[in-house]
Amino acid sequence: METNENARFNDNDLQTTFEIPLDEAITWVKAWADRGNFVKNFLIDASELQGIINEHGASYVRVYFAWDDTMEEGRKEKLVMTPTDEFGNDMIPKDGKPTSNVFDFTNPCPPTCSPDSPLNFPTGAGNGGN
Repeated sequence: METNENARFNDNDLQTTFEIPLDEAITWVKAWADRGNFVKNFLIDASELQGIINEHGASYVRVYFAWDDTMEEGRKEKLVMTPTDEFGNDMIPKDGKPTSNVFDFTNPCPPTCSPDSPLNFPTGAGNGGN
């Protein structure tokens, strides 16, 4: 499995982290908003995400972009997640099991935005927008 080029090692516990500088994050987020994308981010339930990892023995979690036409405007965008093994393979049963190992427990912003975040600004506000 490839590693992220932004991976850094924490000298205290030797765990890999993917932390990026705030200025870089702001640049990326502004570039997204500047393209007129309505959904700014997704709020992800940490306990559910941890559950995927713990209950299924996942090494990774893969996130798929999805669209749900049954939802009201502004909430059609979805993130669908599945546990993934150490080789990057989705852990989706192919033997007719009643469980899918595919999850949707995210909430888009808006309306679940963090108003005081330096990453939260109006759509179109990036790189000289309003």
